[in-house]
Amino acid sequence: MKTAIVILSVVLAILLVIAGILFFSDRQAAPQEPPATTQPVSTAEPTTVPTTTEPPTTTEPPIAATPADSGIVLSGSAVECFTVDGCGDTLYIRAADFAAATGLTLESEQPLLLTGPDTVESTDDGILANGRPFGQGATYLYSPEEGGLLPLLETAEALGYPMWTDDESGVTYITPAARAFELPENVNVPVLMYHAVSDNMWGINELFVSPSSLDEQLAYLVENGYDAIWFEDLAHIEDYDKPVILTFDDGYDDNYTELLPLLQKHNVKATVFVIGNAAGMTHKMTAEQIREMADSGLVSIQSHGYTHDDMDVMGEDTLEFELGESKRVITRLTGRIPYVLCYPTGKYSDLTLEVGARHYLFGIKMVGGLYNTSDDPFLVSRYYISRYTDLSTFAAYVSSAGTE
Repeated sequence: MKTAIVILSVVLAILLVIAGILFFSDRQAAPQEPPATTQPVSTAEPTTVPTTTEPPTTTEPPIAATPADSGIVLSGSAVECFTVDGCGDTLYIRAADFAAATGLTLESEQPLLLTGPDTVESTDDGILANGRPFGQGATYLYSPEEGGLLPLLETAEALGYPMWTDDESGVTYITPAARAFELPENVNVPVLMYHAVSDNMWGINELFVSPSSLDEQLAYLVENGYDAIWFEDLAHIEDYDKPVILTFDDGYDDNYTELLPLLQKHNVKATVFVIGNAAGMTHKMTAEQIREMADSGLVSIQSHGYTHDDMDVMGEDTLEFELGESKRVITRLTGRIPYVLCYPTGKYSDLTLEVGARHYLFGIKMVGGLYNTSDDPFLVSRYYISRYTDLSTFAAYVSSAGTE
């Protein structure tokens, strides 16, 4: 019995050893899972890794505008111009400078819009001048440094602004005021003819209007609602209720010393006809005085011929020289192309009118009474104001202004 119990115990021990060996063998053969770890919780925003991309491309490279020594005078003042890489020799002007020189209003630079007596705008179809397309090759550009840039000569041509290049100096003059326009019909515009303004009567007494009388006459115009205009203002005569034009013949030096201060006092405009070869002569304005009057904003300097000789007896060649040379001299003096001719001593012929129309827009007689815009523009009549014209006569002369 004891022997059986011993044998059974040995067998059980052997079985337990075998089971243990098998158990540990299975554990070693099975794949082990990696131990779990606890990561700290972060409240920071996730980091964005920047991506590398190619720089954007554009079909329009930056505009490189270079100041150019252009020698261009626009409305009496030299203007700054530029050339632009890739645009050849085309001269560009800032749109803001163009607007200031021509009296237009710059409404926008991107896209361009200039408004006023003329309209210039950039569109998908190119630049338009008063609604009409420019010629080929005219391009509006925009530079962050210079702003809007207009092709100057092309813009002036598209708007019909007269241009003249001085062969001697190479300067090109552009004068919007001198361009042709359609006259309105049947408006009365009294044109008054003066000469000297002084109490120092060194010549024919009646030609010397007293400064005190002129002061009284200008005050009358202002106080009674009259508008003293230039001939170019006839293009928009509808802006004036009672337009009159004051003209002064021969360019006497007292026009600078006596007339100009009175015009400034009353803020009244006038037209002065100067003789081309007379600047600086005795009793005549100097070149500097003529230029200062033109720059005053109140005086339009126009032509009284080159020599003041009678034009009714001149041949065609002489007239061409007389009118053309006067035009050149005045343009050089004032920076503005003249567009009105006053016949010296009021004498003219049919040939005078024909040649005059090649150079000017208006021709002015000495006398003849009331001017109406339906009259021949080369036979403009005037009322003569002498030293002895009293205020009641003056008032009668201007009373029909603006009526039909």
